[in-house]
Amino acid sequence: MNRIFSLGLALLFSISLFAQPGNMGGLQFKIQLLEGNTWGVFVKPMETIAPSSNTSAGTGQVTLVTPADFSFTNFTNHAGTWVQNARVNNPVEAPGKAYISFGFVMDEPKIQLFAFEETLLFTFEAAPEFAESINLFDNQNDPFLPPNSYNSNPGNDLSIIDFGAGNSVVYYTYESNYAPTNTIIAKKAGKSQGALVMTQEEE
Repeated sequence: MNRIFSLGLALLFSISLFAQPGNMGGLQFKIQLLEGNTWGVFVKPMETIAPSSNTSAGTGQVTLVTPADFSFTNFTNHAGTWVQNARVNNPVEAPGKAYISFGFVMDEPKIQLFAFEETLLFTFEAAPEFAESINLFDNQNDPFLPPNSYNSNPGNDLSIIDFGAGNSVVYYTYESNYAPTNTIIAKKAGKSQGALVMTQEEE
């Protein structure tokens, strides 16, 4: 998939998500410390949807809320291509905080959704002193919600179109965040260009 096609698909999403029926919501994000100093951001389908394998992601953003002096290294894409595209430090609405946004560029490696399983979107490394202070933005309840003093647009978003859901095209969109689990197991998601899915270990 080239960048021009990706931009065209994103435009299609922005027009059709609200102009047509079929928006089912159903996607959640989480952030979790995996091992060592490595953090992962995940997407998981809610129980209300049953994605097929014939999907394509069109738009997305993940915003982290961290201390203002936060830094990270070794950023790695696992599902979709994501890049940091905005950062605001110490806004008057939230002194001492940084809002770091990563924008979705294209669906390579493909974001594959599996019922009851987590898909790892990207990872990064951060110093241990930040372990208790890295969070996902809350789209419903954050002091830096738009409109804000920077005219910035922080927030979480992901839109995926499903061409294989019966006789109609449906859309899945981000709804909320969910809490980290205690134990994570990584496994290859078939022939998904190296994408990983995550499942919680049985007690």
